[in-house]
Amino acid sequence: MSESTSHDRMLFNRAAFLAGGAATITAALPERSRGATSAPAGVTPERLLGRLMAGNKRFIDNDFPNVNRFAEKRELLEASQAPFAAILGCSDSRVIPNLVFVQGIGDLFVARVAGNVPDDLVIASLEYSVEHLGTRLIMVLGHEGCGAVKAVYSAVETNTSLPPHLAEIQRLMAPGIAGVVKARGTEDAAVEANVRAAVAKLRTSPPVIASGAVSGRLLVVGGVYRLRTGEVRLVE
Repeated sequence: MSESTSHDRMLFNRAAFLAGGAATITAALPERSRGATSAPAGVTPERLLGRLMAGNKRFIDNDFPNVNRFAEKRELLEASQAPFAAILGCSDSRVIPNLVFVQGIGDLFVARVAGNVPDDLVIASLEYSVEHLGTRLIMVLGHEGCGAVKAVYSAVETNTSLPPHLAEIQRLMAPGIAGVVKARGTEDAAVEANVRAAVAKLRTSPPVIASGAVSGRLLVVGGVYRLRTGEVRLVE
């Protein structure tokens, strides 16, 4: 087993262990706070990751809660929001973060762009979530069969450029997957490399996200969604 695979498994096992406490976290919140605040201040980002992955387990098992309280939740969130996690996901219509993690209104702050690549606008959006909404967990969520990754992979492989405005996605994504293309790796390997590159870029993005990551106040992780099973596999 490679060092990378071992680390991935350790991270997933930690999230799975922490997921056991997710229901306890939610149950401990006062009724009003469930609308206005997604997690108590003392809960670590790692436990919030556990909560997120517990939701994905419910999605895999087709275990959805009764979600007929939208009107009540809208009222509770009218004056403020405090999403416990931010997701940088692909625009793909098959990968909907609130469904994938079985989270409701006000729980997730979601930025979606083809290929889940962070440009300045995306980073600014995530910074807003961290700085002004108190978000302490960011996940970069890629997925199998990503058309944007496939297009950039082909362009890098043939040393060609995608047409405007797709060339901007190529500019952002190509450095992160170039090694996979050179090694003639699979497109799914490129998906994972693209997620890793986005995570690395966010973790070192000053001032807000980088300082939060260094202090441990903020956790930035990556995941890859499997289209057939609905599973999100953590990558590092």
